[in-house]
Amino acid sequence: MDIPRPQFARYIAYAAALLGIAVFVHYLGPILAPFVSAAILAYICVPLVDRLERRKMPRSLAVMLVMTLVILLIIGLIVVMVPLVLDQVALLSAKVPPMLEWVRTALIPWIAERTGMSPGEGWSKLKDALARNFQSAAQWLATLLPTLGASGLALLGFVGMLVPVALFFFLRDWHRFVGLIADIIPRRLLADVSSIAREIDSVLGEFLRGQLSVMVALSLIYAIGLWMVGLDGALSIGLLAGTLSFVPYLGFAFGVLLGTFAAATQFQAWGGVLGVWGVFLVGQLLESYVLTPKLVGDRVGLHPLGVVFAIMAFGHLLGFVGVLLAVPFAAAGLVLVRYFLRQYKAGALYRT
Repeated sequence: MDIPRPQFARYIAYAAALLGIAVFVHYLGPILAPFVSAAILAYICVPLVDRLERRKMPRSLAVMLVMTLVILLIIGLIVVMVPLVLDQVALLSAKVPPMLEWVRTALIPWIAERTGMSPGEGWSKLKDALARNFQSAAQWLATLLPTLGASGLALLGFVGMLVPVALFFFLRDWHRFVGLIADIIPRRLLADVSSIAREIDSVLGEFLRGQLSVMVALSLIYAIGLWMVGLDGALSIGLLAGTLSFVPYLGFAFGVLLGTFAAATQFQAWGGVLGVWGVFLVGQLLESYVLTPKLVGDRVGLHPLGVVFAIMAFGHLLGFVGVLLAVPFAAAGLVLVRYFLRQYKAGALYRT
């Protein structure tokens, strides 16, 4: 059946508008990043501001209180994490030569005895290259923060000031912005768009709140487990792995790689490495079968692979802003797919 000309023109206009927005975000990504970051933080914090306002607190005061809590939390996380990471890098750098010597004297003979293979002179070159490059990387990372140039510090300061300012106005005027968007939607589409928006808000809100809870729980599980194994730097590795778990499987993979390397340099025996693997295996099982079902919930519907794909795809297309928008867009896409499936199943084509 032919699409009526006015309806076809309307679809073309919608597609052109979406394309224009994508081009706009692509070329202005660095400028938009602070505003998008502030908008995401505001979306997370608006329910708390609304709750304080319902308790007769002036909205501006509620916004300032919530912003203070958020800023203190971020600063505290940076103050705790940066020294831990730098200490861990320095510790690993110092242990690289003994670890390489253990590989040469213990691991390679063990492999050669069972396989009949020997690396020969290539091992010496590999050992020197690994030691040299790792120490260079460690020194670069350890001196990164102190050697930020004046322009870099000015940029960080500008962004650091812009995000709180944007966050304040987003939190204070959130419902006004939502009302302005609702006011420009065609009246005949308002009911459907409002229903879709409420469903997106439900899916995205549950996912973000649940995933933040999972991050905190995994950080504690990994840190305590690695401490019980006796691994140096257990707190830094556990916190990093737990924080990166927001991206499905990234925290687990990062923790296993860094924990394995740290255990190999410290223990120089399979027992310590196996202990680290056991900690991350237990953490992954708890995340898959306990934490995610209980804290995120199956009805949210955002599959881990879908989240990974969205982050990679939007990051590739739109850069850092795309990474920030990946999860909201994934939630919106999921809700739209559900909506069109309902429309399809309610139509004559499906019933024939």
